[in-house]
Amino acid sequence: MKPLRRTRPGRGRAAWAGVVVVVLLAMLVAAAGCATIPTHGPVGKSDPVAPRNNSVNINFQQVPPPPGATPREIIEGFINAGTGVADGFQVARQYLDPGLANTWKADARTLVYKNAFSIESSAGANSYQVKFEVQSEVDNAGILTAAAGNSVESIGFSLVKVDGQWRISRVPDGIMLKSPDFATLYSAYTLYFYDPTFQYGVPDVRWLAGRASTTVTGIVRAMLNGPAPYLKGAVASAFPDGISLVRDSVPVNDGVAQVDLTAQPLLGATVKQRQQMNAQLLVTLQKNLNTVTSVTLRADTRGVDLGNTGDEAPSLVIDNQVPATQVALRKNELVTFDGATASPIARMPSVAKLNPMGPAMSYDGKHFAFGSTDGSHVYAVTPGADPVEAVTGRNLTQPSFSPGGWAWTASGDGSGTVVAFDARKAGPDLPTAVLNVPWLAGRTVTALRISRDGSRALVVSSAGGTSTVQLAGILRSGDVPKELATPITLPSTGNPTLGVWVDGTSVAVMRPSTDEPVTIQVLDLKREPVALTPLKGVQWISAGSGDRNIRAQTSQDTYGLVGNAWGVLSKDLVQASFAG
Repeated sequence: MKPLRRTRPGRGRAAWAGVVVVVLLAMLVAAAGCATIPTHGPVGKSDPVAPRNNSVNINFQQVPPPPGATPREIIEGFINAGTGVADGFQVARQYLDPGLANTWKADARTLVYKNAFSIESSAGANSYQVKFEVQSEVDNAGILTAAAGNSVESIGFSLVKVDGQWRISRVPDGIMLKSPDFATLYSAYTLYFYDPTFQYGVPDVRWLAGRASTTVTGIVRAMLNGPAPYLKGAVASAFPDGISLVRDSVPVNDGVAQVDLTAQPLLGATVKQRQQMNAQLLVTLQKNLNTVTSVTLRADTRGVDLGNTGDEAPSLVIDNQVPATQVALRKNELVTFDGATASPIARMPSVAKLNPMGPAMSYDGKHFAFGSTDGSHVYAVTPGADPVEAVTGRNLTQPSFSPGGWAWTASGDGSGTVVAFDARKAGPDLPTAVLNVPWLAGRTVTALRISRDGSRALVVSSAGGTSTVQLAGILRSGDVPKELATPITLPSTGNPTLGVWVDGTSVAVMRPSTDEPVTIQVLDLKREPVALTPLKGVQWISAGSGDRNIRAQTSQDTYGLVGNAWGVLSKDLVQASFAG
């Protein structure tokens, strides 16, 4: 795929191949089995950590090993004692021999399994293999990864006799929880890191266990350890590497969280950096808990200078709001749609001869882009100027704008090529960046959408007839995109090909059809997927701010959610799209 920098208003059949969703952890799989999740009907509002000062019920009865227990009973008892968050897994350690009890790390990982497990004898004296049908896994940083369908993991146990009683002498670090217990013990919390411009807050969902009294400490510790792997290099933290809590506790008194940090990194930071630390931590705690109103940072136990009142660092923009106006096609020309009326765009040149598809609009409403019906071109256009042929290629996806004004498209030819161009400078010397993405090689990309904080890409692609929805951090050099990080995968069904961002942690995806009912899925990093009411003949999807602003479009009509059903919002518009 070759980026071009010349103006050819009459050439080409642009391209658009799809649109879509990716990122992960829709790990939401983890909450299955605790509460009933709707599989049909409009998206409802639910707080996965409701109430936000969630006091987790962790009063599971802990049963010590009974005298004379068999090896299988000891293994079963140890696994069941994985619910012992309240006592620091002291009962679970009673199932281990003394040496292992002192070294075993319960928090190394949490394996979440479905249904029952099986215990089988294995080679070696007093050795066993325990097989689990895995639902998800949470690492020691609270990052949840959903397992592929029908995933099974086998864990080895060895036992010895201690004072005549069987005890476990070998087992990997970590605990095993069945999914209903996981849903009770764990809650999803959202950390916020800065985008590279230090303007937007980029969400990073973590799953933590414990009572409300320990949640603040867990959140702070996770933030100090930095972003999840798929976001490293794409986001920034105000907290320097190596900084840590002086003590394993963050007390909250009268709404004030007292955070005692290692002195040297904190004292070595500038006042502005400390203000940014304070702002980052405060927004994270307030978005997750209703018990924190302010943060006090201390170097060990000494107060630090945070500048004068009124001179604080600006607050992070959380869930960047999308303007209500959409761009759409009507009679093959670009128009805007305010939810009630479609209007021509002042000074916009005619684009009908370019056979436009998949229109996109910048957040300030000043710049536009679109593909051609044959998928071979993407154009940039600004009112008062001729369209610029920005990218040529094969099966190019609908362009997508970042808040900074760069527009993105991906090749659907299996090359793994992604192109971004600065639509603010459309002209003969259009700034362009070509990214070769190894994990997309051999895959057909049908959608690529940039998040509203500009730091993540939603990618929908397929290989071997199976679609995958993924989220990847965007690495930059200054303002110029350079790389897409190794992604996380969001579990989805129905082989979607189109996707859009709904808010900071959720996306909506679907597979279009001209005559069959289409189900739009909302995939959220903090809860299980939700399926909206099926609607016949949906060919396009868009989303404003929040799941109540999802739009489904057939060949003639645009629908929005009205109560528990879809209602027609407009007619005779094609592929209406919100900014982004």
